[in-house]
Amino acid sequence: MYEVRVLLSTYGSRGDVEPLAGLAARLRELGAEVRVCAPPDEVFAQRLAAVGVPLVPVGPSARALTNAAPPPSSLPRRAAELIAGQLDAVPPAAEGCDVLVATGVLPAAAGALSVAELGIGVAHDGPTPTFASLSAALRTALAPETRARATAVAGRVRADGASVAARLLLDGGS
Repeated sequence: MYEVRVLLSTYGSRGDVEPLAGLAARLRELGAEVRVCAPPDEVFAQRLAAVGVPLVPVGPSARALTNAAPPPSSLPRRAAELIAGQLDAVPPAAEGCDVLVATGVLPAAAGALSVAELGIGVAHDGPTPTFASLSAALRTALAPETRARATAVAGRVRADGASVAARLLLDGGS
């Protein structure tokens, strides 16, 4: 029997999924039950299967979505559809979990609502994210000062991040 059950959730490219695969592998090594919500792309399913972690498919294929090159006018509708897909998939996947880690703007928004609904914690204390709030978050993420901070921090990135994150999750943040 597992001591801790963890759901990791993201939506995006390999740059979004690969770090969670590493974290999932380390969590499993430490005895946690782990599953990952991510796009249904075959490359993600194979990567997660290689580390013994089930994929809970969420939304459309990330590759297909990025290859479609949608017009900017469709972005609010697409964002709303992706959030709705997260809200449909994450709560059932999180049932029985002790911890939910959601990365990325859309999964974090859906995850925040899910954890509160499932009673496994509160990750977001505000109202439901809107197009305006998501746009504001993207403006911050894409701002020159954010890039400068990321560049400054990049030189201090730890190679043992998955191990540290896994230990922090399992030890309750201490």
